[in-house]
Amino acid sequence: MEKIKTLDVAAQIVELLTPLDSNERQRVIKASLLLLGESETNIGGEKVRVNGEMDEHIKEFPRAVQIWMKQNNMDIEQLEQVFLLTDGKAEIIASDVPGGDSKNKTLNAYVLQGLSNLISTGEANFDDKSARKLCKDLGCYNEGNHSTYLASKENKFAGSKDSGWKLTGPGLKYSAELVKQIIGIK
Repeated sequence: MEKIKTLDVAAQIVELLTPLDSNERQRVIKASLLLLGESETNIGGEKVRVNGEMDEHIKEFPRAVQIWMKQNNMDIEQLEQVFLLTDGKAEIIASDVPGGDSKNKTLNAYVLQGLSNLISTGEANFDDKSARKLCKDLGCYNEGNHSTYLASKENKFAGSKDSGWKLTGPGLKYSAELVKQIIGIK
């Protein structure tokens, strides 16, 4: 069997696409990639989302969330694997949170709670009560060590139990990595 040359394939595709207008060409290419199981592709070293719905549906979110999604190459389908998105709210539906031990799972749960609030309100602030409840729901709450775990939060979020917490810039970046880790994207 003779190996097909990339240039030959490209020439055939160009020939097929020539009679179409620009929008039709883009739809055909996106549809073809989706049929091949591709959800995004690299063009010139830059990731390009194949599914154009991202740009249309992203407008439903607060501006801060739109920016966060674009900066982190995140789409609604990915978020919906971790959050139930209804009526402008993001409820965490993940059944587990990454982390090798209770400490790391607790810190990751707090980051998820901050992200949930960001998606819901456009603000990365969250209260300790809701984050603790999430830890309990995810099975990583350790009453004896919880405060100690929070003391080692590094730079992902700032604040206190009494005044509340807020994801920092590094915490927002980490939250995207955490979502991708939960859904199995590397």
